[in-house]
Amino acid sequence: MMPSPTTRINISLSEDVLTMLRRYAPERGLSRFLSEAAREKIDRIKREKAFKELLDAPPSFTKIRDSAAYVRTSRRLDEKRARRLGI
Repeated sequence: MMPSPTTRINISLSEDVLTMLRRYAPERGLSRFLSEAAREKIDRIKREKAFKELLDAPPSFTKIRDSAAYVRTSRRLDEKRARRLGI
């Protein structure tokens, strides 16, 4: 992955966060540390949003009564198909 262009910004942090940063971030590379932390946080928010949307979605496969039997049958049919196709 090619590095993205960077922009210099000015941010304000509380003293306790700054103290933790100085303790845990590398002496050189604070910008990279903060960028990675922000990216991780954004990724987590996106995953949580997607999960919530999934939970709010209407149920699928409502006619399947026994999911284990359905999966076993699907796998068995896939194996037969694969053998027939020589895969």
